[in-house]
Amino acid sequence: MDPRREHVRRLLQVDAYLTDLHGSHTQATQIIDISRMGVAFVSDHAMPTDEQLLLNFSFPGSAIRNEIKLTVVNSNAIGTHGRYRNGARFIAISEACADRIVDYVTTAPA
Repeated sequence: MDPRREHVRRLLQVDAYLTDLHGSHTQATQIIDISRMGVAFVSDHAMPTDEQLLLNFSFPGSAIRNEIKLTVVNSNAIGTHGRYRNGARFIAISEACADRIVDYVTTAPA
């Protein structure tokens, strides 16, 4: 089995923020899907692979902010409008945040 598809993914369209590990640069992004081990998000430029970032977001209807350390594993152009689909793997995630992700991906949409 392809290890990238080992975990259940669920579509998730929420605004998020990516910050470098030094906290000197933050950019807005939009998450497009999430799993227990990783996330896909869009950007307006190609992201360097192996770059480590902090992702900050909330699930729909929740005020809880989730912060996850991740590394970008791929970045590919989509469409013709200068957008990129990026895939990232989680490096460090709290148990509470991991539980919220599992709950989200295993619960049917309302």
